[in-house]
Amino acid sequence: MRFSEEGVREASVLAVLIVNYNCAGDTIRAVRSILTGEHERLCEVIVVDNASTDDSVDQICAALPDVRLLAAGANGGYAWGINVGISLAVGRHVLVLNPDTEVEPGSLAKAVAYLDENEHVGLLGARSEDGDGHVEQTCFRYPRLRDLFWRAFLPFSVIRRSRFFGDRRYRSLSLDEICDVEAVVGCFMMVPRRVIDEVGGLDDRFFMYSEETEWCWRIRKAGYRVHYHPDVRIIHYGGGSTGGVSPWSAVETAKSQILFLRLTRGAGVARVGTGLLLAGDALRAAWFVPISVTRAGRARGAHWRARFVFLCRALIDQPKGQRPPPIPDAVAKAGVTETGSNA
Repeated sequence: MRFSEEGVREASVLAVLIVNYNCAGDTIRAVRSILTGEHERLCEVIVVDNASTDDSVDQICAALPDVRLLAAGANGGYAWGINVGISLAVGRHVLVLNPDTEVEPGSLAKAVAYLDENEHVGLLGARSEDGDGHVEQTCFRYPRLRDLFWRAFLPFSVIRRSRFFGDRRYRSLSLDEICDVEAVVGCFMMVPRRVIDEVGGLDDRFFMYSEETEWCWRIRKAGYRVHYHPDVRIIHYGGGSTGGVSPWSAVETAKSQILFLRLTRGAGVARVGTGLLLAGDALRAAWFVPISVTRAGRARGAHWRARFVFLCRALIDQPKGQRPPPIPDAVAKAGVTETGSNA
């Protein structure tokens, strides 16, 4: 079904936004899980390609000829790509969906109905299972200095099992019940368009990671609630565009944590947080330095070395976020390139 702009504006209840970067196979699978049964009648799907370096655009065009695709022409990061999609979307609600997911049947209708019936909810998260059927923890609290302190001086395995050292991942909550939480993982975030119009889209000073935490923080600050719904379900395969842990992802994760603290708590708290992150990595040198005498050990410690060097610099020059690329011309002119046409 190919939507005209007028048809979408009249009929669309939900706009589903997916950012693709070198992961066409994942994106195609995710879209196909949406365009089934009631989902197809319920929503429009917008795929924003962040200047993939492979043949993602051609693959998506061939596999999904009826889905709206914008080749953005730049890679401004995940938040930037989603904001490009938001500027094109016309649904009453907006769903931010990772490409490495599948939406289970009936979930979108349940999510839309819940938001329609609960106007105080500004963002809805989903129950997530990995590819083997194991439930993932998708609810968490904002980063706090005490959490960074425990992470610096205690093994993560101890913190993860203990309520005394904090419950940042809401281990004490039942994932079989609707929960009011501080934040949810960004693989599935459904937000009413009226809330986006009020608080804005994702903060595209974040290139990758923590952008969903800052969005949840801003939505809650505006007086709305963030809820987790166990009957809204997805399969989350993981990896996607990032390819797992790497020196780049380790640095981006630390950078985003510091930026979140700076934007929400101020420069002083962010600097203390940077010091705690650095202290934790300094202690881990007792493991990573000795194993670096071998080639295999150096490879295993590459992410630690990259993050440690970054944190040393960040303690002096705090991350202030990226300067995102300009909005693509197609968006600025309120246009869109559709697959199967002049992509």
